[in-house]
Amino acid sequence: MTEKMDKKSEKRICQNCKKNFTIEPDDFLFYEKIKVPPPTFCPECRFLRRFATMNDRIFYKRTCDLTKKEIFSIFPEGTTFPVYETDAWYSDKWDPYQYGMDYDFSRLFFEQFKELENKVPHLALTKQGMSVNSPYTHRVHDMKNCYMICRATKCEDSFYSYTVEYITDSSDCIWTDRSELCYECITCKNCYNTRFSQDSNNCRDSSFLYACRNCSNCVGCVNLVNKQFYIWNQPFTKEEYFEKIKELRLNTFSGLTEIEKEFNEFRKKFPQKAIVSIKSNDVSGNWFSNCKNVHNSFDCVNVKDGKYLFSVFDAQDCMDYFEWGDKSELIYESANCGINSSRLSFCLQCWMGAHDLLYCDSCPSSRYCFGCIGLKKGEYSILNKRYTKEEYDALIPKIIEHMKEMPYVDNRGMEYKFGEHFPGSLFSFAYNETIAYDFFPMTEEEVVKKGYTWKERKRKNYKTTIDSSSLPETIGEVDDTILDEIINCAEKDSQYSVGAYRITSGELAFYRRMDLPLPRVCFDVRHMRRVAKRPPFKIIKRNCEKCNIEVETVYNESYAPIIYCEKCYQQEVY
Repeated sequence: MTEKMDKKSEKRICQNCKKNFTIEPDDFLFYEKIKVPPPTFCPECRFLRRFATMNDRIFYKRTCDLTKKEIFSIFPEGTTFPVYETDAWYSDKWDPYQYGMDYDFSRLFFEQFKELENKVPHLALTKQGMSVNSPYTHRVHDMKNCYMICRATKCEDSFYSYTVEYITDSSDCIWTDRSELCYECITCKNCYNTRFSQDSNNCRDSSFLYACRNCSNCVGCVNLVNKQFYIWNQPFTKEEYFEKIKELRLNTFSGLTEIEKEFNEFRKKFPQKAIVSIKSNDVSGNWFSNCKNVHNSFDCVNVKDGKYLFSVFDAQDCMDYFEWGDKSELIYESANCGINSSRLSFCLQCWMGAHDLLYCDSCPSSRYCFGCIGLKKGEYSILNKRYTKEEYDALIPKIIEHMKEMPYVDNRGMEYKFGEHFPGSLFSFAYNETIAYDFFPMTEEEVVKKGYTWKERKRKNYKTTIDSSSLPETIGEVDDTILDEIINCAEKDSQYSVGAYRITSGELAFYRRMDLPLPRVCFDVRHMRRVAKRPPFKIIKRNCEKCNIEVETVYNESYAPIIYCEKCYQQEVY
């Protein structure tokens, strides 16, 4: 059986990085199902390219080109296309069809698409559902009283977080959901009053946890299940526990700094499960919940039959898909698409029942469109020009053949025929404006060599009024005058730092409620610290320390010296 399957697999050479990659039989079946040719870029290059399409966190102050109001946007002033604030973009005050173009078979498709893109208004910030008192949020759905949160669903009274769902009264979290009163949590779920913790579920009143479940009143613990009053994985009586907590000084900046350093080394003394998964089978990658037959993927929940996915939930039969889902299927080489959507290929930001779209950007509730931008409930359209169903069905095969016969060729000689994503050189954002730079940092020279653009970000010379090193040890020593201060970031020379930051009134109230000291660095640096606490998205092979069976994992020896397979981990930890 294996030999037969191997004969159907095909080895290809990535035209981008020149490395070998394999297209499996199941991959070919999927490509046939959605009627696209196999890719010419390897999975790693495709993964990076999808990340490079999205600016999630860098905001610019500018003017809305429709209302003339001052707004925040992911696009700076001076872009080649108009930028509208969210409500104005969704309104009927403009018609995306007014920018429609006839398809010109004497020109390359991607050149025509770029011309259209430079005319059609773009969303300043992407939001769905209700947004109450949450102006500084992006790629969100139903937010209330939130500030500086990106990629989020149904959050309330929360701050400075990324890729979160259903969090309340929380701050500085990443990949965390259904949690309340949480701070500095990474990949946590159903937690309450939990701080500085990672990969932990159903925990409360605890700090510095790693891979713990159903724990309460625990500090500095790893791999614990159903425990209470533990410190450094050792049991204490209730009275002893609270006395010890006082000694740890968890409400002081110096106390937290000391325990974090110690905890980072303490964690490595315990076995790490090769793949972090819950109620999942036949998976490879990391961080799965209730998934089946999902491979080379990360951060997936309720996904069936997927490959090369990242941050996808409630979806099935998808490949090369970055972020979202929510009852979607047959999505390919697309980013930030979801909510009852299907049969989308090479699309960006298409949602709310969108289906049968090719090479479309920001086309909610649209169907049967090719190369369109900004259509709302559009149908049978090409380059924002409407056709009859018969005209559309007759024209699409001709355009596909035209793209195959006249491919776009970038300055490195890379060919982009029908079946490849948009060329990196045509993206709306420079590489160092996108999340690709967060997860795959490169120098300007490396970025340009890979075919992306680079933007020299101007550093503002903030007139700071206080240095972070002089901030009080505890929040109890801080009065309301801190709201008027401009604080010098302790890592202002970092490539990620914006140089200075302020404390908002809501943020200050949160620190006081949680008895937490003020942060010493700006949000961007804090975000990158959290990103760095997870292993890179690269699957390697290691051996289980206990049974010596070979396993696939993302954890290298530096991150996790001791690796256990699923069976051995369950025997020791569960």
